[in-house]
Amino acid sequence: MSVITSFLHPTESQRGLALSRTRSSGNADVSVPPPRYSFLDGPLPPVPVATIPSETSSLTSADNDASPALPPRYSSVFRGSRTDRERRRERRRSGRANGYSSTNDRNASPSSSAPQLHEFHLRSGHGTKAQPWATLRVYSRSSAASASASSSSASSAAQKIPKFIGGDLVQGSLDLNLEAPQNINSINLSLRGRIVTSSYDGGSYTFLEHPIASWTRSNGDPRAMLLSPLSDASNSASLSNPRPKKFDGKLSGIYSWPFSFPFPTEIKLESQAGEQRAHPTPQTFSERDTKGNIQYELVLRMTHGILRSDSKLHTHVIYIPDITPAPASLFRQLAYGENMRVPGPEVDPLGWHTIPPAIVRGRLFAERNVKLQCALSVANPQSYTRGTVIPCHISIESNDTQALDVLASPKTIAVRLIRHVQYYEDGGQSLSPVQGKQKQAAVSIAVSDSSTSGGMIEDTMEEQRAVWWVNPDVGGQEGKKRTLEGEIHLEKELQPSCEFSLFKVSYAVELLPFETPVFQLSGSSSTSICDGDGDVPQALLSHPVTIATLHGEGPVPVPFTKPKPRSSKKIQAKTYNPGTMMMMGVSVYI
Repeated sequence: MSVITSFLHPTESQRGLALSRTRSSGNADVSVPPPRYSFLDGPLPPVPVATIPSETSSLTSADNDASPALPPRYSSVFRGSRTDRERRRERRRSGRANGYSSTNDRNASPSSSAPQLHEFHLRSGHGTKAQPWATLRVYSRSSAASASASSSSASSAAQKIPKFIGGDLVQGSLDLNLEAPQNINSINLSLRGRIVTSSYDGGSYTFLEHPIASWTRSNGDPRAMLLSPLSDASNSASLSNPRPKKFDGKLSGIYSWPFSFPFPTEIKLESQAGEQRAHPTPQTFSERDTKGNIQYELVLRMTHGILRSDSKLHTHVIYIPDITPAPASLFRQLAYGENMRVPGPEVDPLGWHTIPPAIVRGRLFAERNVKLQCALSVANPQSYTRGTVIPCHISIESNDTQALDVLASPKTIAVRLIRHVQYYEDGGQSLSPVQGKQKQAAVSIAVSDSSTSGGMIEDTMEEQRAVWWVNPDVGGQEGKKRTLEGEIHLEKELQPSCEFSLFKVSYAVELLPFETPVFQLSGSSSTSICDGDGDVPQALLSHPVTIATLHGEGPVPVPFTKPKPRSSKKIQAKTYNPGTMMMMGVSVYI
């Protein structure tokens, strides 16, 4: 009887529970009781297959019996359903077809879907009243801030530079508005990529010359080329006028050459054996402290004849490769999604890569010798998007507990991200089999290690130091072992990794000797390079990593600490012969 009374006259808490279990769908309310795992005795009853109504269907009555909902698929926390993945992949394909969508929707700014128009002019005369007679229009991503811009003025100027990521479409047109007839013999528009090491002759090399639009006087009237009649009409016109009038090269009025092509993402290089290999197109690179740089520009050239100089227009463009890291481990994605601490190598061994440990020997307090074993781990998949962090983990073991208490400290452990940039003094001209044959979309380059090649320059720079802390929730902070967690913050403008043969950008995470005056490192643990200011210790451990430009699948990595002030400094600049690896320069430390 009490059960019947409770059903007919529910209490306020029961009413609230019932209301919280009511779910609205369309214009009808459907009560779907959630599965009561904690109140069932015995085996679970069979669960019927849940049916999902279509968007156009509607429920005829709110009292219809609803099938119990299936329990959630917890794997969708990490990957999402197959339908969701296919839908996102289809959106990326459609966006890439338009040329303005990145590999992941999170990598594009809210305004990046609308292309930005850039206009560049050739004007007749000088001054503000000079009217443009040739206009190059280019569409690119709307947020065209330069990757190397470090100030507001530089960023504002970079907004005027077209920017392309990966295989974005380079779209636009070349328009002429000639109020008076002009004698034009040829028109050539191309996309050019160069490695520049100096402003002198022999200090640059063109590795990309992609033709966009080309017209010569022998092609005839441009309007006739664009508006030529089709098949039968063309044949009848040729019969009526078997000898068409030769075009005199004078253009007057309005002309337009539209263009659309994907930015080249690969450059073919030919080895000395004659084999061609495709290498990823290097990114735009321009830094004050690095002698070599990579420039891309749209080059327009129009010839007029002997009595008039050529008309030229050069405009820079920015290219960024679309490098996407692989997904992180499931434990790491869950930690990022729930804003929790990242599990260490003991809990998530698949999510970490542990570098073989280093044995460190030295003298503590100038009294006794100590020996420590340091094992550094970095998060898998060892590819990290700029603007995020590189999670790190270190464990230090020693029989001397006092040495552990002094050295296993966030202030004494030094781990850094270091960058190497390699390029040739002449930009790669000495490696070209044919010096003059460069005007082709994919330039053939003979890659050789012979001693006749030009010297190679390698610039080494420290980008950032890791921030360390002790996790109080993790044991093992007593006895003969200490563990610490850390992360290296990556700048948003950090140059991505590049594997182009003539211009390489590589990164590595390095463990340096302990930074404390009470510990003197022995010579057997590390070697040193000498500069004008003293000895600069080399790394105890080093492991290569990749810097990506786009976010991968899964949650975006969440930093645990605030970044330190940027500590970029040039460590070493050296020149050597790629065949003999002989040092020819002097180390520089800033």
